[in-house]
Order: sequence, then C-alpha cells, then structure tokens
Amino acid sequence: MYKKLSFILIIATACTNKIITPPVIKGEVVIDEYHGVKVEDSYRNLENLKDSMVTNWLQDQGEIAFETLKKIPRRNHLINKQNEFDKEKSYSVGSIKSTLDGKYFYIKTIAGENLGKLYYRSNLKEDESLLFDSSVYKNDANETYVINFIEPNESGDKIAVSISKQGEELSEILVIDVDSGIISPSVINNCKPNIGGIQWLKNISGFVVLRFPKVDTKNVNYGLNTASVLYKLEDNSDDLIEVFSRTNNPELKLKPEDYPVVYIDNDISFGEVRSVSPFKDMYYKSVANLLNKTEPWKLLYDQSDMVKKVRVFNGNFIFLSAKSASNYQIAKTSITNPDFKNSEVLVVENKNEVIRDFEVTKDGIFYVRVKNGVEAKLYHYRDGKEQEIELPTPSGRVEIKSDGDKYSRLRVALSGWTKGNTSYIYDTEGKSFTSLNLNPVSHYKDFENLVVEEVEVPSHDGIKVPVSVIYKKGTQKNGKNPTLFYGYGAYGASTGPFFSTGFLSWVTEGGVLAIAHVRGGGEKGEEWHKAGFKTTKSNTWKDMIACTEYMIKEGYTSPEKSAIWGTSAGGIMAGRAMTERPDLYSAVIAVSPVMNMLSYETRTNGANNIKEFGTVKIKEEFEALLEMDVYHHIKKNTAYPATLVMAGYKDDRVLISDPAKFVAKLQAYNSSNNPTLFAVDFESGHGGGNSTQNKIYELYANTLAFAFWQTGHPAYQPDSE
Repeated sequence: MYKKLSFILIIATACTNKIITPPVIKGEVVIDEYHGVKVEDSYRNLENLKDSMVTNWLQDQGEIAFETLKKIPRRNHLINKQNEFDKEKSYSVGSIKSTLDGKYFYIKTIAGENLGKLYYRSNLKEDESLLFDSSVYKNDANETYVINFIEPNESGDKIAVSISKQGEELSEILVIDVDSGIISPSVINNCKPNIGGIQWLKNISGFVVLRFPKVDTKNVNYGLNTASVLYKLEDNSDDLIEVFSRTNNPELKLKPEDYPVVYIDNDISFGEVRSVSPFKDMYYKSVANLLNKTEPWKLLYDQSDMVKKVRVFNGNFIFLSAKSASNYQIAKTSITNPDFKNSEVLVVENKNEVIRDFEVTKDGIFYVRVKNGVEAKLYHYRDGKEQEIELPTPSGRVEIKSDGDKYSRLRVALSGWTKGNTSYIYDTEGKSFTSLNLNPVSHYKDFENLVVEEVEVPSHDGIKVPVSVIYKKGTQKNGKNPTLFYGYGAYGASTGPFFSTGFLSWVTEGGVLAIAHVRGGGEKGEEWHKAGFKTTKSNTWKDMIACTEYMIKEGYTSPEKSAIWGTSAGGIMAGRAMTERPDLYSAVIAVSPVMNMLSYETRTNGANNIKEFGTVKIKEEFEALLEMDVYHHIKKNTAYPATLVMAGYKDDRVLISDPAKFVAKLQAYNSSNNPTLFAVDFESGHGGGNSTQNKIYELYANTLAFAFWQTGHPAYQPDSE
C-alpha cells in the first residue's frame, strides 16, 4: 500500500547530512527467470502508471524534492546568474536556416524572455522581421508552446514551423507564408522532425516528415509503425500520403520499431531505416517517382557497410564509412552502378583523429577531424589533395553545412567549452571566413579566468580515457575542491565540447568540472563505441570510476567533495559508478535516467535500443543487461551517497516508471542518512528538451545547488543563511 508521510527535514549535523523522510510506497515482488537465472523485481507495481496510488506517490515525491531544493541557499542565485549571462548578450540566436538567395530564418531568444521566436531577414543587410511568436499561439493560457524546428522551402516564400507543448516531443507543424505572415489552416500533428528533419520537395509544393500513429507515450506501442508522410500544400487539407513506411512498403520488411526517414539530395530520395545504431540500411529512388509505387525503393547499402552519411557529388555517392576504418574514411562510388563494398577511398583514416562529419560543395569535399572528441580541425579535399583550413580561432567543435554540390557556400559554426557558437561563411577561393553577425559576441567576464585542461587517464585495463577538466585559474590541488564529474558513453555519441553558462556556473562558484569521455561514446571512433557496447558496457562506468580516482589522486578533489551527473543513457554510467563505488561520491545526480535496463526492451522506445544494449533473449546479452542494470544492483543495508533524480512525466524515451523503481528501492535499502530526492516534473519531458528558458535555468540550478550542498560548499548549506 501507499503511505503518505508528512515532509520532515531534520538537521543531523552542522554541515551536509540531512534526514529527509520521503513518502513510502509498498513494492510488489515479481520473480522473473532468464536462462535459468531468477531475478527479483521488488517494485514491478510502479510500472502501472494508471494506478492512482503510483501517480499520487510520484506527485508527493516531486513536491518534497522541489521544496527541499528551493530551500538550498544560493539556488536562486544560480538562476539569477544565468539570467545575467543572457543579458550580457541581450539576445541569442539558434536554429539558423537560409535559402540559396540569401534569406535567413532563425529562432531568437531575447534576454529576459522565456521563449524563442521565429525571425526572418530577406538578406543579412536588411532588418529582421518577427515572423511567428508561439507564446500567442492558440491564445491558450493553460499551455506553453515551444518552437523546436524550422525549415524554409527552397525559395523561402514558405516555412514549416514545428511547435510542441512544453516538455513534449511530438509536435504539430504549421506552414507560414513569409510575405504575408498568414498561417495555413491545415496543421500536421504527431510529428517528430528532430528525427530526419523536414524535407521540402522541388517538384511538389509540400514536404516529407516523420509521423507517429500513437500519441500516448505510456502506451507500449507508442513509437511503433511510424511513417514518413508527404504533406501537399495545394491540397489544403489534413490528408497525408505515406511515402516510406512499414505498411506502405511491406516488401522491405521493416520492423515495427524502425524509424523510416526520407532525405532529399539533388534528384534522389533516400529512405533511411533509422535506429539507435550509427549505421543504417539505406534505400533510394528518384524524387520524380517518390509517389510512384511502380518504382520500388532499391537497397543502396546496409548496416554491414558501416556508412554514417552519404551525399551526391559530381555523379557519385560520397560517403563516410567506418568499414575497416574505426576513425572513419571518406569514399566514393558511382550513382549509376553503386558498390559500397568495393569503393574508392578518397580520404584515408587517421589513427589519431576521427572524421566527425563532411559536406560537399561545387568546390570539393569539406570535412571535420576531431582528436579525443575535443580538438576539431577543418579540411578541404579537391583534385586528390587534402589541405587543412586555418580557422579564425581554435575550436573544440566545428559544424559545417552546405547547399549541395552545385553551390559554393559553406556555413561553418565554431564553439568550445568556454566559447559560444560563432557562425561564418567560408570563401573557398579567398580562403577567408565572414561572420554572419547573427549572434552577438559576448566575452563573459566570469569566464575570462577559466582554465581548460585536457588529460588522458589510464582506466582499469590500462586504456587511456580523455578527460576535459575546467577550473578557475589559481585553483589549488588541495583535495578540497567540489568536483562535478559528467559523462555519457552510449550510441557512439561524443560529449562536447559544448558551451553552457549553466554548466560553467559550477566553475564560477568555485567548483571543478571533469567531463570524462568514457567508452561507449565516439570520441575515439567506432572501436571506442563498441568498447562500451552490450557485453562490454561495464567499461563505461569503470572508465568514470578510474577518472574519479585520478582526480582524487592528483589532488583536485576528494570523495566527500565529488559529485557525479548522468543524463538519459548516462544514467547507466552514473548509477553503476555509484552502486559499484558508493564510497567514491558524495552526491549523484541523474536526469531522465535509464536505471532498469533488464526491463527496458519491453517499454516504449525499448525495442529500438536492443541494437545498442542487447536483449534478454540472448544469454550473453541478458547477463550484460543485468550487469548494467542500476536498479538491480542496489543492495540492502548499504550506505549510498545523496542522490537527486530528476525526471519528466511526459518523457517518451525513458518512462517515469524506470527511475521511479530505482528511487523507491534506493530509499528503502539505503542505510545512510543521505537524502534521496525524486524531482518529478509533470510538465517536463526528456532531459529538459522542448522547455522554456526558465525550466532550463531551474534544471541547472537544482542540479548544481544540490551538488554544492552535498559536497560541503559553505554558501549552499541550509544553515548558512
């Protein structure tokens, strides 16, 4: 049964230990058997989100957590500080899109405002115009709508705008006439343009986007049988035409969990079977026959070819591949007779740098190489020769975008750990960069004296793990610095460098940041990914443990001054580091975390993740899933660190029941007086995505204030006011 207790906060000592009595919910034990192994699931009942006892418990957990967090001194200071950082720039610009004739569209957030708005310029020399303000959309005082994706058509006279309710990932797409500002009466709902984007067609006045048939994120069938659909403007109706899907193309034998996504490049339609894997099955057909069922989708390459990206260039397919090249190579094959298994290599693999991305223009191939995930360089390949391009400033991250092989324009965005995004146009002939001047440059006085140190740390097996360490100049290695460890380690995704005033607030307040580039990510290529994948997943948290031990040994910090943060799949990393070495950390923060991997494949979004983590149906993979399952590694009568779990009830990637089971078990089994807070936000989704500025500020403030409180920062102790 569910027992609601009053909120009790008892000061146990004069420093950081607090006894917080949360509401208790009785578990219901279920015994599962896998390959002859019996596994006890103590809180299976928390998976029933239709049970009012469960939802009431979630609400009370959230109330206690947020009340506790709000009482931490200087939490509001962290929120105010982020507002101050924004006001230093007066506004920020993101999601920049442009047309061939120089029209620019972007989302601009003015300092002090809670939502970004869509603006437009006919060219960079003209004044901007406000095109769409989601805050007045529908004039619904009970709902907040966030712009999460924009895409103009080729001429720039129409733009598709994706908006979603705060915290939700499925969106509705509006079409706006740029000259008049009139919004089309038809709205396309249940879309997810962050997977595949919005693809406008030249020969048809319309676009293709991925659409979900189910909207209930708690339904196990949510995310299954999605389809790429065509919306035709001239029809002026809600009728949508499936162009690439499991039902429309049964001959392709797509799986229900596959995301069938369409891309357009020149006159070719690409049908990509998306999943969590970096490598996909790819089909193609002509754009002219996209709606012609008599022209079938043809297989271009499959997962075994290990192709990450393909572009059309001078009658060839240019592609990025990890086949026999863990750090990737760029190759080409003919469009008329493609053969991805026997292709011509243009840019060979570099053993010290990973090719992160490439684009083509009429002037050749441009690509980005990155060392250890943190040191980026831009290169140009033309006529069999490759040359490094000198950047305006050294950068940890370089992002590039082109208009295709018929045009010269290359857009380049540079950023780093302590430097915000700056966008340029690169002139190939003049070998020069011209700033777009869309984002104001701010020097942030608070960040002027920050030091970024890149080191490599031997892990448990001797493999060296890159760690990015950020701290204030003059910081002493006396073991007394609050240190926040952050990592991810999944899907071959690299962590950073990224610029975040929220993250850097930890450093300006006197802490040390340590971003560990653990295995499972892509910082050192595909081999690095596979070294923290399925049966090798334990390397992910063991790498983090080794990095923590290194920072302690070198005098940066100590266990009582150490906190660890993991988000989403990074919850495995943070949670297993905690359960394996509870003595190593004073605080653990998990945001939208995956904590119960043994049951994950049976839930929303679970089947798709089998490709990354494994399935219980295979004995070796079951054993790996059990090993990476944080929930099942919580032991009775064990002293665990203070823990803050933040999760959104609207999350459609990691259902709230996953971290809920972890929290219930941790609160019941923990023998220490350290608090376990479960900050359940019923208006948020996954990791703070599609949220307002205020929500994002609060997420960082809650995280950092809790970590400072538990690592003993004197200004963050409840008795310090």
